[in-house]
Amino acid sequence: MDLGLTGHVAAVTAASRGIGAAVARRFAAEGATAVAASRTAPAVPQTGPGRVLPVKLDLSDAAATARFVPDVVAEHGRVDVLVVNTAGPRLGPFLDTTDEDWAAGYDLLLRPAVQLARAGARQMAQQGGGCIVFLTSTWVRQPAPGGVLSSSFRSAVAAMAKQLAAEVAPFGVRVVQVMPGATGTDRMRDIVAAKSAANRTTEDEEIDKVVKDIPLGRWAEAEEIADTVAFLASPRSSFTTGASLTVDGGAVRSLP
Repeated sequence: MDLGLTGHVAAVTAASRGIGAAVARRFAAEGATAVAASRTAPAVPQTGPGRVLPVKLDLSDAAATARFVPDVVAEHGRVDVLVVNTAGPRLGPFLDTTDEDWAAGYDLLLRPAVQLARAGARQMAQQGGGCIVFLTSTWVRQPAPGGVLSSSFRSAVAAMAKQLAAEVAPFGVRVVQVMPGATGTDRMRDIVAAKSAANRTTEDEEIDKVVKDIPLGRWAEAEEIADTVAFLASPRSSFTTGASLTVDGGAVRSLP
């Protein structure tokens, strides 16, 4: 299926590896120019007829984050898709968190999402359309042990996305949220390795614990999340806004 993304400009944050990098590559495969922002901005392998353009952006720098969308527009004339992706916070139980942890979580997950969405929505409203995709987590719907910082701040992002969708729809701007479940990224493998060391188990045993409650019997690959993001951001999903989609192999059992 041709997603109709040829010639579009897609800006993706936290795109040096994992899901963010896969999303950038997927847009390039569809013929889009993918501006892949990250703190280190390493080369993202080129895929397809489009381009992946790595740029440096540290989301902990509020001033740089505020400039990101305007810089993309200055270089490319517009931004058709903005994928708001952020790194994960420290894991641990609520009673072990400190005020500093909560401040760091805000600066990592919520403040950058607000800044990026505000700039992206204003630009897209001005140009007459576009799509903002928030990448959050299934922990918004089904919290997990040790994930209090992630689930709390990502839930705030989810609420913002729903509110924003209603406000910008009259300008032709769509807003969707994609909530990945367990995915075989470097971060997930680091978590598995840490649990393996702490529990004196093998990494395979820890992976089995992760996937045992996933009906499809495995975790996702980053490319599978990217496929969903590209479809929802494309003209093929032109009547979809305000929607939140779990991509988790059926792990979340709650009703929408």
